[in-house]
Amino acid sequence: MFWDLDLLFELRPRKYEFEGLVPVEEMSDKLEERYGLRVTWRKFGEFLSWLEEEGISVNYAPLVGHNTIRAQALGPDFKRRSTQGEIEDMKEMVEEAMEAGALGLSCGLDYAPGRYADRGEIVELLKVVRDYGGVFSIHWRSRGEGGIPFGVKGILESISIAREVGIRLQLSHLHPGYAIYPLPPPDLEEAAAGATLEVVDEAIEEGIDLGFDVIPNTSGGTLYPPLLASLLVPWLRELGSPEELRRALEMEDFREEVKRGILDGKCPWIDPRVDPYWAERVVIADHRESAYVGKSLADIAEEMEKSDLDALLELVAMDPRARIKPLEFEGEAALEAFLKHPRCAIGLDTYVFDDKWSMRYPPYYLPHPNTYRGMARYLSRYVKERKVLSLEEAIYKATRLPAERYGLEGRGIVRPGAYADLVVLDLEKLEGGFDPSEPRRYPTGIEYVVVNGTIVVERGRHTGARPGRVLKRNGI
Repeated sequence: MFWDLDLLFELRPRKYEFEGLVPVEEMSDKLEERYGLRVTWRKFGEFLSWLEEEGISVNYAPLVGHNTIRAQALGPDFKRRSTQGEIEDMKEMVEEAMEAGALGLSCGLDYAPGRYADRGEIVELLKVVRDYGGVFSIHWRSRGEGGIPFGVKGILESISIAREVGIRLQLSHLHPGYAIYPLPPPDLEEAAAGATLEVVDEAIEEGIDLGFDVIPNTSGGTLYPPLLASLLVPWLRELGSPEELRRALEMEDFREEVKRGILDGKCPWIDPRVDPYWAERVVIADHRESAYVGKSLADIAEEMEKSDLDALLELVAMDPRARIKPLEFEGEAALEAFLKHPRCAIGLDTYVFDDKWSMRYPPYYLPHPNTYRGMARYLSRYVKERKVLSLEEAIYKATRLPAERYGLEGRGIVRPGAYADLVVLDLEKLEGGFDPSEPRRYPTGIEYVVVNGTIVVERGRHTGARPGRVLKRNGI
């Protein structure tokens, strides 16, 4: 249950990141106690049936998750290669999911437990998917052992697997497969994206049925740590609050302990070993010292004549509630190069959160602004402002193109006989800017949303209707 991070922390409190599994019975008891939700399903088809019975407001196009079935087959002992017997168990789960209507298999090779799978395991599972005409959708491996960037090798690995199996390949949220240090100017960003696209185009020319999607912003799309102190999450958890962390930072030996921990790779957001320019990605959104607002941590460190780490600790000590903007992971020149590619679709890479959700425990995650304004920002930024795409091209990449990639007949297109999935918007009023002080804001300019012919959003407000459907493979 990735979405309930508070519950996960209560069940498995840890100072450092938790890379493990919680038995479904244990999690289900807590979910029922807190939300009245009982996890009764054990198979993919059972979950889809539960979803259809509950009713949903949006359409749901399911992929069966490699991480999910690997967790079920291996349990807590997942940091190893699977046995042949376990692979057979997983193949049965994949077959059940495909029979139930899954569109394909989704892999996430940067995440546990999937990161411990070898190539042979993935190939065997994909053979089942291929035989049902499904898609291989993959968050390609971007980091290897010790967090060392894997880069373009992860894309080549995905292509190689698709080639061996003979299956449609969809690369999730493509970004440059080449790292350039120091952080490059726009022309080099664009060159790195171009070199990555050459790898993609070579595979397409070879005959591999390959597509990809991008997140239409430069700072990701899932969750983000809102406080500067959130970057020091292990010690924030240990001490319990930003104020207690500030008091501890008065101790010189504690500061040295924190710096050693960061340099040993103990912080999920900061790792100078593999990203020496991390401080340039951290931009202050709000601080007691207003002179620092809008500046990167690297610039402030230079002003202070301190190291990046010392400047970070000093800024937290000065204002433990200082806020930061979502961390930048990609340059806009690279993103625009990807957007122009004819195989590029749009994917927000987020979850469904209500507009009150936040994590109660450190690092106090908030939903990324992309959750509420991702598509509005995509259209306003890259159609209206930057003119990277025409309105028609931008809409196509977010609707018909992904529908065609996954074989969803009658979706993503307006014509007689197609499903009435429609958005009515005022492009001139459309505004999707990100507000780091409150990321949970809905955009302006979206008037109506119609799902399967029923109005779900009327004059910018949800009607409560649940006309969504589970969009199964080949209309099952």
